[in-house]
Amino acid sequence: MLNQRLLLYYCLFTCIYFPSILILLKFNDTLYNVGKYKFIPILIILMFAELMKLLFSSFYNSRYCFDRIDAKLLPSKSKKSWSKFFKDTIKFIIIAVTLFIVYYAAIVLFGAPLTTHHEETSMLALILTALTFVPPSLQLGVDNALCLLTGAQVPSNNIIAQAMYRNIQCTLVGTWCGAIVIPLDWDRPWQEWPIPCVIGAFVGYIVAHCIHLFKLLPNFKFFKSKKLHR
Repeated sequence: MLNQRLLLYYCLFTCIYFPSILILLKFNDTLYNVGKYKFIPILIILMFAELMKLLFSSFYNSRYCFDRIDAKLLPSKSKKSWSKFFKDTIKFIIIAVTLFIVYYAAIVLFGAPLTTHHEETSMLALILTALTFVPPSLQLGVDNALCLLTGAQVPSNNIIAQAMYRNIQCTLVGTWCGAIVIPLDWDRPWQEWPIPCVIGAFVGYIVAHCIHLFKLLPNFKFFKSKKLHR
């Protein structure tokens, strides 16, 4: 029940802030900059929103386990936690760089220009790394995020892990579907590489959260009505 509520809050938050940022970019005529390095500040804002979800998760969970904390163990736990945080940060950076290279190579193998458009291809690889690796790393840990990306079996009792796996799948499928419109002779500005693929990745990411949201809403209504009857 706790994980379901957390996932519900995550999906609600994402379904609000993510489309809102994209709509603002559209109205400011900057949405087509997704394939340029100037889009990196917007990507940082999107990832900061993911960090906010992690902080909310920590605060939400602390409400249920605060009374279990043993004050005598706090110093040792603090040292261990900082050591683990440093190791996880180094591991996160190494895996993120490696994943970026893998995405770049895969994009080229799927038909992206090899000798030109390095900025555009790099931005697509960076956005895919941000959408498929950063959120599961924050919520599940670096090791578990790597397991999801490599196709390891997702625990059936972990609804957060299942949701993250679905997010990765929808993001990659959306990227692939976006490439369909690139070779069409419509001569539209949004057909330039890699704008359709990036937009497809964003749409896939949002659709995945909408799917989770619609699945969880009936359960949330049940819990809410049950609480009112008390």
